[in-house]
Amino acid sequence: MLTVVLVIVAGVEAKKYHSGFICSGVTLGSAGSPIPGGSTTVKAIDQWKESQHAIKNIGCIDCHKAEKGDFDAFYCPDSDILVGRHPTPKDCAECHQQQVEEFAQSKHAHQFWIIKNDDRSIFEPTITTRHGCEQCHNISIVWPDKSVGECDACHPKHTFSRAVARQPETCGECHIGPDHPHIEIYLESKHGNIFRAKEKQMNLNYASKDLKKIPIEVPTCATCHMDGNETQPSTHNVSARLAWESQAAWSYRTVWLQDKLGDWTIKRARMEAICKSCHAPEFVETYFLTADLVNLQYNELRRVFVYWVKKLNKNGLIKELEANGKKYSDVVLNGWDEEPEHLMYHAWHHEGRRFRHGAIMMGADYTQWHGIWELQNDLVELIRWAAEHGDPEAKQWVNSRHPSKFMPYPIYDIPGNAWGINPLANKVPFLYVNYDDYWDRVYQNVKYAYEKGLLSEKQWQLWLKRYNNKEHYLGTKYNADSVYNYYLQLNAIDTKAMNEQVVNMQLPGKPFYQPRPGVIAGPSEKVIKQQLGRKEEKYSPESGTK
Repeated sequence: MLTVVLVIVAGVEAKKYHSGFICSGVTLGSAGSPIPGGSTTVKAIDQWKESQHAIKNIGCIDCHKAEKGDFDAFYCPDSDILVGRHPTPKDCAECHQQQVEEFAQSKHAHQFWIIKNDDRSIFEPTITTRHGCEQCHNISIVWPDKSVGECDACHPKHTFSRAVARQPETCGECHIGPDHPHIEIYLESKHGNIFRAKEKQMNLNYASKDLKKIPIEVPTCATCHMDGNETQPSTHNVSARLAWESQAAWSYRTVWLQDKLGDWTIKRARMEAICKSCHAPEFVETYFLTADLVNLQYNELRRVFVYWVKKLNKNGLIKELEANGKKYSDVVLNGWDEEPEHLMYHAWHHEGRRFRHGAIMMGADYTQWHGIWELQNDLVELIRWAAEHGDPEAKQWVNSRHPSKFMPYPIYDIPGNAWGINPLANKVPFLYVNYDDYWDRVYQNVKYAYEKGLLSEKQWQLWLKRYNNKEHYLGTKYNADSVYNYYLQLNAIDTKAMNEQVVNMQLPGKPFYQPRPGVIAGPSEKVIKQQLGRKEEKYSPESGTK
């Protein structure tokens, strides 16, 4: 009886996933394709059972097939069937050709980390990159069969789950850390906040290829960069909606596969079409225009960095790494042994990226404290270093007491922001208050960027709309002094309490270290006399006492 029951159960389980038979330790599907069984890793079988592959009767050999001479061919234990150890995009393309082709044309597939390799090939021992650089950049691996990519970097084997691929933490496996903290920026944003509050109610396993409405309330990374909506098809080309190369040392408008993907305005239009699924058009357009101006502003900061390191290099104060007649560093990009090079590198690779990406992705803290604030500090330290090493121009900057010294570059700006009208915020910036021609200068810079094709006609018209009515958008035409004065009074009460409770306090007991010019502070005279009068004590091994 027990044998009969086991046979029935086994038959039901087999029918649930496939109809097949066993051959040489490998279970074969109805079409003769091996499927999980035999000596295959048990957990891999469980994962496969959850997949669409299992439902559609796609077995192991459909992905792991191989021919003699293939770089990864081997005979599976307990089997006489030749299999491939590493299914590559070439294998995936048999069923997912469009996705594989789109991926191969994306920046995910780009070999820039091989082309620009100084960080890992010079400054770090190679072993540290195995589970470092290579672990993330393996998404762009070039296989011996010349296919590019690793699909399971996002779709985990062997479930190949769309839900896991859409989970923000999947992107955050690599898009994290001081040089590209995208997962941190996302979680700081309102998008990430709402997602965390409602993620248990969301089903991320939906298909996104039929020009349908986005079925979740708030976007994940994949929603904006890959999913489709009523007007946009889904794509595995994460570059198809990006308008900037803002990860580079300079921010410039993308020309990546422009012949196939269109210019930056077309790519931006794709992204805006996704954003407008949830947001009002003017909000989307104003937000992106502001972020674009941040990217342009970054370039002007970088221009000052480049000026100083080139000058220091020309004057012999800093030098590139060199061996056998070949240079192994570039003062405007990297360098690890001299402070100006260190500051330059961080200014674009760390702080500069955080500044730009925070502005694009709604990460206020990364735009501000982890971005522009640290960028400005890098610039101050660079000029101070130059002054300490004898540069007259740098000394003049250090000795200047004028607040404008912190803006040694042209300025971009936009009247107000996308969030609302604030009658108070724009009455205090130093440049606003002290330079009557501030907006005239800004106008010239924004117009120049537009004429150079860095802003679109639509963006220029939107900027002009706000410029021509800037008193409204800046809030300066509205009087909210009564509200300001109310909070000014509350602030005065707070300040008084702070002074009384802390600032004006002085404890009666003297500190134990009180340095004075020419005097070494130490124990009191009484303590010294006691120490001098103490009898010498000796240790006795026999008694174990002193």
